[in-house]
Amino acid sequence: MNLNQIKSFLSVSQTLNFTNAAKQNDVPQSTISRQIHDLEQQLGVKLFYRTKRDVRLTEEGRTFLPYAREILEAAKKGAYAVKQLHDGAKGRLNLATVPSANTFLTKCLRIFGEQYPDIIVDVTYVSSGDALLEEGEDHYDFHFLYMDMLPDSDEFDTIVTHTETLGLILPAGHPLAGAGADLNPSALQKERFILISEEENPILYMQIMNYCRMYRFYPHVINQFNDMKSVLLCISAGLGISILPITFSREISASSIEVVPIDHADASITCAVAWRKSLLNPAAALFLRILQEQKPKDIL
Repeated sequence: MNLNQIKSFLSVSQTLNFTNAAKQNDVPQSTISRQIHDLEQQLGVKLFYRTKRDVRLTEEGRTFLPYAREILEAAKKGAYAVKQLHDGAKGRLNLATVPSANTFLTKCLRIFGEQYPDIIVDVTYVSSGDALLEEGEDHYDFHFLYMDMLPDSDEFDTIVTHTETLGLILPAGHPLAGAGADLNPSALQKERFILISEEENPILYMQIMNYCRMYRFYPHVINQFNDMKSVLLCISAGLGISILPITFSREISASSIEVVPIDHADASITCAVAWRKSLLNPAAALFLRILQEQKPKDIL
């Protein structure tokens, strides 16, 4: 498997046309056909259904597609990193973060970039359902995550960064929007819920279920997504309601949704940054100093 094969596969997946894919890559159509054929031979599956009239991805092709994108993106990032180092960059910092409205991370990165402009910073968004902090190899210097994701281990140090308050996210004009603190949770029994999937964010999912269980009802869940934007889009379209960190509601027009903060002690998620005590990367040591200088004073 090589990058030319991956590029050809992605081009055909995008255009669903071998001729157009060849033009896109400035190569003969026979080259695209050969690279797809070789890739299928190596994988042992058909990636496309091909007839005289159309080209379609097979189920195997659809499964391989996101991985092919990751391969090409990783190659681009690697090439860019090498170029940066060749041109004078003086180190590399690798961060992993769950999707979170993390102003603390933004602030620290801004300071770090101003003080160390020659150090490459690589940020990867990861699912909060992934167990990143396990024994063995760790590709990241710091993990910005939920406190409940931390392993029971003395191997890590942490700083609590912020707390995300949960709220009801409703379509604009929803009857419950004006309830505010007077909202009766029992009114939610008849609502259609659109949630972040349990696989993507098990901590948020558990918080939602605990909230509903406390008021003795099970939410009528009509759909679940692995990304926040899809949830917000469906809510703004009036397809249902959700419970999310209220800071995420800022990602969509305020005229499309209504936010009702949940007035309950457990309706929040604590976020933190974690790193291994055996921190060897010199760039990471510089970033750690900034984290410690900027850590919130009002969070214990």
